[in-house]
Amino acid sequence: MIKTRAHRTARETQGSGARRRGARGMTLIEILVVLMIVAGLMGAGISMMGALTKSQLREEAMRLTSVIKYAYNQAALNNTQYRLVLNLETGEYFTEMTEAPVVAEQPDEDAFAEGLLPEEARELEEQHRQNKRSLFDKSEDDPFGISQRVGYERAEEAVVKLTELRNGVSFESVRLAGREQPLTQGRAALRFFPNGFQQEAVVVLRDDEGSRISLVTEPLTGRVKIYSGDWEPDRDFGEEERDD
Repeated sequence: MIKTRAHRTARETQGSGARRRGARGMTLIEILVVLMIVAGLMGAGISMMGALTKSQLREEAMRLTSVIKYAYNQAALNNTQYRLVLNLETGEYFTEMTEAPVVAEQPDEDAFAEGLLPEEARELEEQHRQNKRSLFDKSEDDPFGISQRVGYERAEEAVVKLTELRNGVSFESVRLAGREQPLTQGRAALRFFPNGFQQEAVVVLRDDEGSRISLVTEPLTGRVKIYSGDWEPDRDFGEEERDD
């Protein structure tokens, strides 16, 4: 009897020790599993954040594409010349309109360095030239308004009012037909004409992580092509506009 009880006690002691060791072993395994799950979730979270950022960049690209197409259509429907002004430093853009013809030639580099848009630089230069040549006083000078400065006006009925890029997206650069180098600061203007022609341009957007999307306008069709990354134009970029 005494031996039987002793053996039973020994077996119970060994069994409880094994169970404790097993419990400790399961706990370590569970910890490892939990750590693996947490690491997986963190990796998935980082991946989802990157995907979300790129999604926001695409969203802004699509929004600006819609603006360009709308301005193109409005210029034709209203028989009025429009331009889309892009502020490369603030990320803002808006449309303006005018009924005056615009010369297609580009001004010199100094005009852009001063922050003037192409038409504004030409108009200012023409105004100075007319003032120097004038032989009349103010009441007689240019009675038909031929040399009066003609500028664009904000479209209150609104093709596009002042709008700002969102979600950390900004303008990387704007390349306009007729210019050798892209603009990276100041302002740029895309022009839309009543005859169904739009200025050829490449607008590059970027997000906080450095991802880029390029919007390329087609002059004769009014379409906008979207490319991933910084799109480099062909050598004949803008030649059709210069030949016109």
